[in-house]
Amino acid sequence: MSESSSAATDRAVPPVTWNYSSRRGSIMGGLREIWQYRDLIALSVRRDFIAVNSQTVMGPLWFFIQPLITTVAFTLVFQGIANLPTDKIPPFLFYMSGIVVWYFFSGCLSKISLTFTSNSSLITKIYFPRLTIPIANTILNLWLSLVQFIIFLGFYAYFYWKGAPLHPSYRVIIIPALIIQTALLGMGVGCLIAALTTRFRDLQMVVSPAIQLWMYGSCIFFPRSMVPQHYQWLMNINPVVPIVESFRFALMGQGDVEIWQWLVSLAITLVLLVIGLWAFKRAEENFADTI
Repeated sequence: MSESSSAATDRAVPPVTWNYSSRRGSIMGGLREIWQYRDLIALSVRRDFIAVNSQTVMGPLWFFIQPLITTVAFTLVFQGIANLPTDKIPPFLFYMSGIVVWYFFSGCLSKISLTFTSNSSLITKIYFPRLTIPIANTILNLWLSLVQFIIFLGFYAYFYWKGAPLHPSYRVIIIPALIIQTALLGMGVGCLIAALTTRFRDLQMVVSPAIQLWMYGSCIFFPRSMVPQHYQWLMNINPVVPIVESFRFALMGQGDVEIWQWLVSLAITLVLLVIGLWAFKRAEENFADTI
């Protein structure tokens, strides 16, 4: 190739330039970008679902069996042995209602808290909105929880047909709001922990036992009515308690919850969500330096 043709080729192909900007995008811009990556979210949900079931003998059946086994165990231990009250709700329904809500919340929290550590090889190689990972985890857990909720409704219909003291009412319309709040709470706390673990790796060792302790104080296997009065303030600052009690009250007409308690829970949820997303964004910007 002659020198003249080489020079013409150099002029025809402009050099590649990279533009860096420290300006942070707006909230609407971030939401618009996440919407543009909606196909990636769908693929992530499908990938995680396959990964969970790829090496199991019973596959998706575990999503049906696990809450049933836990409910039977809770019924035998806390009702049959400890003889804890269930506020006139059939014990099986009482425990299963709490388990369905808790599995959704804890599933979102535990998976999202591993966002950076479990996906470090992917995050450091290509660009995509990092928030798509928590969103995909939340959608997957929502789908699994809806399956478990359908199972719960099957047992609910059986007990109702048998004449159990269940009193459903118009309050069931609040259930979608409770589901959304549970998802937001799990995402907020999960994003906050994910951001902290980029700097403090040993925090991962605390997440699992902390979730277990949180469950013990969230009225999953005991009603709020049996909590002594001088400990009721702990129930007020635990945002999971009003969600669980409202869920039971809406479907079964029994539950110790007032509207102001749920509003406090909702306010705490929104505060944790804002703090979690802010910390997640900061960790995303500095991830390459801290991983």
